[in-house]
Amino acid sequence: KLKLQIENKINDSISPIPEFQLATVEFNGQLIVELTVFKGMHAPYLYGGRSYKRRDTSSIALDSSEMRRISIESSGLTFDQLPSQETKLSFKILQKGLMESVGLKNLNEDSLRSLGLMKGERYLRSAELLADINQNTQSTTVIIRFGKTTSEFLDRVDLSRQSLLSQYDGALKMFDKWYAPYEVVDGAKRVTRIQIPKEAYREAVANALIHRRYDLNGAVQIAMYQDRIDVTSPGGLPEGISESAYLYSQISIPRNLIIAEVFHRLHIIEKFGTGIERIRREYELYADNPQFDISNDVIRVVLPVINHKKQSKDLSSEERILLFVGQNPMVARSELEVISSLQRTRLTEVLNKLVQEGKLERFGAGRGVRYKIKLQ
Repeated sequence: KLKLQIENKINDSISPIPEFQLATVEFNGQLIVELTVFKGMHAPYLYGGRSYKRRDTSSIALDSSEMRRISIESSGLTFDQLPSQETKLSFKILQKGLMESVGLKNLNEDSLRSLGLMKGERYLRSAELLADINQNTQSTTVIIRFGKTTSEFLDRVDLSRQSLLSQYDGALKMFDKWYAPYEVVDGAKRVTRIQIPKEAYREAVANALIHRRYDLNGAVQIAMYQDRIDVTSPGGLPEGISESAYLYSQISIPRNLIIAEVFHRLHIIEKFGTGIERIRREYELYADNPQFDISNDVIRVVLPVINHKKQSKDLSSEERILLFVGQNPMVARSELEVISSLQRTRLTEVLNKLVQEGKLERFGAGRGVRYKIKLQ
């Protein structure tokens, strides 16, 4: 009777009906009903017309943006693989880029299908985002150059409803305008110095355009200051990747797979999963280091203006270990002793701390122990 009541309650209250199983089991001498609910393939699931998530001991109703995200994820498609409502799109900017990078002379519909911009006779969201002009209000990059304070605006560019390639190029032009190299006299020589490594900035902008959530209202924001540049993109980390994996590993889960592949073909990005490493590498010779702020809502990359009067500094032992393990999965303790320059006892303490913090995973024991970055 109880099993029937539970089954009727689920069927009458939840839509779509989830996959579940009811069984009768004996527990501590008592006969009880065991309910097993399986991971659904058709999320979001609604109860009384609303969908909820668990937070600590309470149930929180999902807002519209979270509902869209869950719906996209449950479909097995990335946002740029969804169909677009656009029927007439132009791709002159994309065609020029493909001509220069791979020698493609004619960008026809067959080419668009090969690139993943069309399916059958219909454009996908990827085509919409790479078209010369589109109606997607989320396809926007806002760049502001501040003066001495945030109330002082020296320059502003809004790149809206246009190709991501135009937004990328526009961001580079603003960088060249405000952060060009300069010359100083050092002793008897005139030397050229950079303010911010352009490759680090270029990588940060490309990552923001490729990995942001386009189902969220908002824009990629580039805030330029006298002492730094902040590149902020809407949406936190993709599901399935942890903060430590994002920062220290070459594993990548592109939020917009087709856009990432096109940027790769255009030689804008080198390969998936190396962006953060390349940003760090550009700052290796300097004392100032880039910062990465990650939350559930945004990812912000902070690129400091280089203070050439400071001496360069080394990475901490923990940073060296995480970077090495991220680049060389399943690393032995003996290898970490070499790259960290730590004594065995101290190394053990650091590794245990990183494992407890959820940044590393440990496999095996004794001499056979190995470490890798923990994904989630």
